[in-house]
Amino acid sequence: MRSRPKTPAGFLRLRPAKAEETVSEGRRLRQQLEAYGVRPRKRWGQNFLVRPQVAQRIVDACLLSSDRVVVEIGPGTGALTGLLGAAARHVLAVERDRGLAALLRDELGDWGKVEIVEADFLEIDLPALARVAEAGKLIVVGNLPYSITTPLLTRLIEERAAIETAVVLVQREYAARLAAAAGTPDYGSLTVYARYYVTLEPLFNVPPSAFWPKPEVESTLLRIRFRTRPPVEVPDEERFFELVRAAFGQRRKTLGNALALAYDGDRDLAARVLEVAHVVAARRGETLEIDEFARLARADAKVRGGG
Repeated sequence: MRSRPKTPAGFLRLRPAKAEETVSEGRRLRQQLEAYGVRPRKRWGQNFLVRPQVAQRIVDACLLSSDRVVVEIGPGTGALTGLLGAAARHVLAVERDRGLAALLRDELGDWGKVEIVEADFLEIDLPALARVAEAGKLIVVGNLPYSITTPLLTRLIEERAAIETAVVLVQREYAARLAAAAGTPDYGSLTVYARYYVTLEPLFNVPPSAFWPKPEVESTLLRIRFRTRPPVEVPDEERFFELVRAAFGQRRKTLGNALALAYDGDRDLAARVLEVAHVVAARRGETLEIDEFARLARADAKVRGGG
């Protein structure tokens, strides 16, 4: 039987979180990264997890079994990778940074349960990965870079047919936007978009001190499940989201004025759609629940179709 290789730089060797130990761990990690020609790239959101107890909680939240295949987004120094490999059948660790990919191969490359995929996750064909791995549906795990969280979330939604669950760390404020209630400042078109396709379960917050370099904000771990069907019926999804974006495009304006943008400035047409939808034109977009936006979309199709 093949012996298990040594653990990666960010995995299990990390110590609990005393301030002086965090500084020491950051120094050790920095030296190891320099050996591979790697410096944390702020524009790539490279903040490496340095708390083993947090890593274990994240992996536990994935609810893995020995028959599951995991896709890890941006494994970095491998804080989660070894733990995921121990809990799942196979891990596909997708890392775009060449130096980090080399580090991970040196640490885990001879362990058959982990495969390092040097690529940009936004360009990965998840259904193809699932077929090759004979996985059925995948579990996706990752610490999402703050600067591209929305493109990554959109990608997951686009590839949802191949995904059972995603467990991801996002900026705490971003998680609040995803889960916001109508009528609150955080509620917006992103909220409606996410609510249409997924259900969200906020699990716990992670402080900046759990990472090196430390980010400026807290993170929240989310468990995302993909809906088999949307919670509302609309005649045209693309048009539905056009109306949602128009309603939130100018938050201080009433719906009667804001929605006119979706009708080339025709306020009379916007007013007619609102009337058919039984939505008061004096309301603002942030007060509408998703079912009311669906009523708008159905009314839009009826009015524009001559009904």
